[in-house]
Amino acid sequence: MKKQRPVNLDLTTIKMHPAANASILHRVSGVIMVFAIGILLLTLSTSLSSAEGFAQVQDSLSGFFFTFIIFGCLSALTFHVLAGVRHLFMDLGHFEELASGNHSAKVIMILWLVISAIIGVWLW
Repeated sequence: MKKQRPVNLDLTTIKMHPAANASILHRVSGVIMVFAIGILLLTLSTSLSSAEGFAQVQDSLSGFFFTFIIFGCLSALTFHVLAGVRHLFMDLGHFEELASGNHSAKVIMILWLVISAIIGVWLW
C-alpha cells in the first residue's frame, strides 16, 4: 500500500522555529568542542614539552588564525553552556510549551551573540 503524502524535498522552503535552530546549534557546538579539545590538548602538549615549544605556542597565540580558533572554541562553549542550562530548565518542567520554548531559545541566542561579541572584543 503506497501512501499518497506530499513530499517536500526543497529544504530551503522549510521554516524552522527558534527552538529547532537552538537544538541544532547545541549539537553543532558540541561537535565543535570535541575538535577544540584536540586542538587545545595539542597546544598544551607543545607548550609543556620544552622552552622552545612554549615560545612557539606563544608566537602562535599572537597570530590571527589561532586567535580565531580560540574565539570559535569560546563561542561554541558559551552557546553549549547556555543551551545546556536551558535544557536543564526544560527538564525541570519550564519552557516546555511552544511559545515559551521559542522565547527561551531566542533569549539564549541573543545572550550568545552578546557574549560572543564581548569575547571578540576581549581577544582582539
